[in-house]
Amino acid sequence: MPVLEVGKPYLPDRARLEPRAEYNCRGGQHELLLCLSGLTEREVEAVRKGEAELGLVIWGDVLFFLYRFGEAIQWSDAPYSWHLVPAGERELPEPPATTETRALLSVVLVDADRNVVRALGAVTLSPDFTRELHRAIRRQAARPWPAEDYDAQLRRAYERWPDTEAMLAAAVARCLGGA
Repeated sequence: MPVLEVGKPYLPDRARLEPRAEYNCRGGQHELLLCLSGLTEREVEAVRKGEAELGLVIWGDVLFFLYRFGEAIQWSDAPYSWHLVPAGERELPEPPATTETRALLSVVLVDADRNVVRALGAVTLSPDFTRELHRAIRRQAARPWPAEDYDAQLRRAYERWPDTEAMLAAAVARCLGGA
């Protein structure tokens, strides 16, 4: 994986990127990639300061990583499946070594309109959130690729919860980043 730097392109040879949010656990590391269009300085500062609130929802074979950064980046979500991670990058997160073990979440904020990294940050997940997230990923990895269509599960989840704030009620874990 290339080294990322603030002010440099996220992907070489691209003028712009599609706006998106992706949570990934690969190589045993947690990452939240936010490619936002029309990025504001308030959003950049919210990620830089690490004022994160996080949640985890499990819906069938889909994990939804919920996030909010201060007041600038409102609640949103990023669906995740272990089975969509390239095989060479799949590495299960270790079970927490102690009851106080915290996972580290790397956050990459990219100006999608210009393909430029605007902020790099990291927040720790609470011990409870770490345990729930690692357990959910290990359970997901132990099951075969969904017999039911993954996209259909996503569609049904978004029909049930029209926005991320509605999803919060179903969260199996929530935490403040770094708290």
